[in-house]
Amino acid sequence: MVSLDSTSTSGSPTPQVLLLPWDSTSPDHVQRMVQQRIACGWDEDAVEGWRGRQETGTLNLQWIVFEDSEPDREFKLLKHTQTHPQEQEPLVDSASFFGGQSRAVPSPQKKFIPVGHISLGRVPAAYEHLGLTNEEGAYWIGILYVSRALHGSGLGRKTMDTVENVATSEPLCAKILALNAINPNDPENDEKYKALGLTIPPASDSIFSSLKRGCANSE
Repeated sequence: MVSLDSTSTSGSPTPQVLLLPWDSTSPDHVQRMVQQRIACGWDEDAVEGWRGRQETGTLNLQWIVFEDSEPDREFKLLKHTQTHPQEQEPLVDSASFFGGQSRAVPSPQKKFIPVGHISLGRVPAAYEHLGLTNEEGAYWIGILYVSRALHGSGLGRKTMDTVENVATSEPLCAKILALNAINPNDPENDEKYKALGLTIPPASDSIFSSLKRGCANSE
């Protein structure tokens, strides 16, 4: 289940972001992913198992990174690192594969501080009977985390827009995107979020608009 942080409460322009592949062979990248999963509240123990899936192109995790052109970049990074001081050290863009294919590592290598992550993975088996498979051009937005320090900034919405562009480009060439979203009528929501010490994200028209776009054929 993912929550789409799609509404900016500050009235500021939508953040400018790019997505950089998670390097599952890098100890620094792996450690940062564990740290962010701990901050998210679940699946920190799953990171080790994600490494092989990243290499084969069945997970395709990417870091959410502010563009250099983002006007409030330094302020937002400071807000993030003050909330998560263990994430102050930048990572290096070092992934040599993405989407199950080799990737040219940029030179010079870019240093960055990720403020979240998102995946474009294989559709869960429960939905494959609908014909939603990677072989048919379908990808599942199955892992989405945005720094809690930046909730309400529009970062989630911009990330969803950006991931659609990445998904429909080489090497994935997605035709269909699908995802899970929070059910606002789930009677177990209160218990689940209370156990994590979190506030239930508000449901909004924007959330369901993003869901519709994600499930639409991109051709």
